[in-house]
Amino acid sequence: MIRKTTAALTGDYRSVFLLSICGALNSFGMGTIGPVLPLFTQHEYQVGATEVGIAVGLFGAGRLFTGVPAGLLAQKYGRKPIIALGAAINLLGAAMVSLSFHFWWLTGWRFVSGLGANVFTTVITLYLRDESTPATRGRILSTQELSILSGQILGPLLGGYLASVFGLRVPLFTQAALMTMSLLLIVIALPESRWREQQDRIPAARPESAPTAEQAQEDRPPERRRGAFLSLIMSPAFVFVGLFAIMIVANRQGARFSVMPLFGKAKGFGPEHLGWWLALTHLPQFFSTATSGYLSDRFGRKSPIIPSVILMCAGIATFVFADGLWQLLLSGVLMGIGEGLGSPAGTVFFADIAPPGMEGVTLGVFRSFAGLGTVTGALAFGAIADFAGFPWALWVDAILFAAAGIGVMLFVRETRRRSG
Repeated sequence: MIRKTTAALTGDYRSVFLLSICGALNSFGMGTIGPVLPLFTQHEYQVGATEVGIAVGLFGAGRLFTGVPAGLLAQKYGRKPIIALGAAINLLGAAMVSLSFHFWWLTGWRFVSGLGANVFTTVITLYLRDESTPATRGRILSTQELSILSGQILGPLLGGYLASVFGLRVPLFTQAALMTMSLLLIVIALPESRWREQQDRIPAARPESAPTAEQAQEDRPPERRRGAFLSLIMSPAFVFVGLFAIMIVANRQGARFSVMPLFGKAKGFGPEHLGWWLALTHLPQFFSTATSGYLSDRFGRKSPIIPSVILMCAGIATFVFADGLWQLLLSGVLMGIGEGLGSPAGTVFFADIAPPGMEGVTLGVFRSFAGLGTVTGALAFGAIADFAGFPWALWVDAILFAAAGIGVMLFVRETRRRSG
């Protein structure tokens, strides 16, 4: 069964571009509430950092439950309907959050929104894998990160401005409106990914020939696929790249989107300052993400890891000691470059090691790692901040992030050798 006709071979990147727009609209909405949600939750419901961590972290908890089912459904029914389903669930949750009247109402609908967001993100990753080859995978998959960042660069600026002028609830309504636009675009304009089109058309017309090695692997009996998957989950790449992915998201959701805004407020920074800080985190991340894709394809998947660790830890330290706006913004720049280098690496690693015919399940498991990072990061760092103070929460974050990156470098075999 033929699963892949890539954009690299056809030169047609229209579907990749369209998915980038959809992802950017969704991330624009999420970026709009980024600097606002912790402040809104604390102000509206008079809760502490732990509860704020719950409100932020439950969005990502859905990744623990939806990644694998989303991959299986996308393999059975096609990519487009499952992407649209995820976008619709995400929109429903976001709309209900904007109408929140109680802390547990907000957190419950944040969880629902996260369920949909993870379905959306997982299947987009699978769609882009369909459009790539091993030689272009780093760059094609990095377009997903780039679309997310393009929205998150402007989103915090808009959210901070709207909150300062119109109140903390207005950005929540704005998020729902942007997600509506994304859903409409998916339903109206997004084609099914090429592998299903080819699967429907080609078998009857394909000339008789010996199957390729990849096709032979894809046609293996289910029990052999299960054996390959068991070997995968016991491999060092699965374990250590998974831990690195957990820490990438734990830093983003637990530190940057939860603890750091509260710490920034305690330092005297307002919503507009935190909006600029988040925006300047994402702006350099946009360019370093594109660089990471190139480095991954050209020099190997591991090449961006150590620079990512150094820059992330430097950014966290700068934030801890920041007592002026320029230091705050510098910390955002450092963390943005660091995350941009490191974040695509995990996705590309898992796309490389996915057993043929089980790509959806493998990438779904990868998204579950990210969900674990969201939940543990938001809850753990919020709890540490409540009991030991904000600086301790961020130092623990830096130490764990560095340990995860070093683990990848020491114990994981490279999946793509330096080219040229």
